[in-house]
Amino acid sequence: MNPNVVLNNALDGLATFGSKLNPFAQKLNKGLGQVRQYAQERLGTAEDITELPQEYKNLEKRVDALRSVHIQLLKVARTFQQPAYDYPTQIQESFVGFSSSVATQFQQLSMSPAERALSEQQVASDAAKQHPKSLSHAISRVAQQGADAVGVDEPLGKALFKLGAIEDKVGNARLNMDQTIISKFNQPMQTTLNANIEQAMKARRQVQSTRLSLDACKGRYRAARPERADAARLEVEQAEDQFVAAVEEATMAMKIALENPELLRNLADFVNAQLTFYKEAQNLLSELAPELDEIQVAQESIYRNSRD
Repeated sequence: MNPNVVLNNALDGLATFGSKLNPFAQKLNKGLGQVRQYAQERLGTAEDITELPQEYKNLEKRVDALRSVHIQLLKVARTFQQPAYDYPTQIQESFVGFSSSVATQFQQLSMSPAERALSEQQVASDAAKQHPKSLSHAISRVAQQGADAVGVDEPLGKALFKLGAIEDKVGNARLNMDQTIISKFNQPMQTTLNANIEQAMKARRQVQSTRLSLDACKGRYRAARPERADAARLEVEQAEDQFVAAVEEATMAMKIALENPELLRNLADFVNAQLTFYKEAQNLLSELAPELDEIQVAQESIYRNSRD
């Protein structure tokens, strides 16, 4: 059985049913005409599909590329919204902390109200003191712990103390970079994607809708009986006007999206945020390196003299 015949019979039956539901019948029949046209095009049985201007099709390709750039960049740049992105071990530490909190909650069940309140205050205090989760902050913590264990009067303890202090500052600088990237890159990029680019995509969908309506009207005009020819021709003319207007609107929307300089500004802000961080990190580590060298040379001298 011809699939096109089956489709037409089904849609004709639905249209007949819809005609009994006035005032919605006209809108329903228009929608069915679009569905019929789209299905026929997919089946390869449609006649005289209206061609879009080449300039319009070129704009579509450019907008698709622009949209893809935004989506792919955001997919990667959202990493900066996860503080522990450079320290995966933090995930395991967080799990251990979660397990401990669950155990604490079970213990609280057997406490008196006063003991439970004191325990909850302690938990809240510990949460307030939670350390940042970056790799530099993790190095800072273990270096500070090592300095306390060894003693800051010892050369190793002094070096660990200095390392811990600098790595803490490097970690803070990295968190500042992350926040700048989130506010000046991720958020504006998402706004552009949801605004200008989505407006262009919406206008393109309207072009597709009006094009399907136009071709459906043309099909009805070709099949119209003589007494319906004038009315069918009028429908085609109205559909052509709507199609042309939709193409013009979509063309303008796509040009606005493509000419928008926001992405270039976002890229510049992204690079500047990284540049600021790496400069600050270099300055901090440049101060620390000679101090550690000095401690190391002094300790090495003491070590050699003790062996003579």
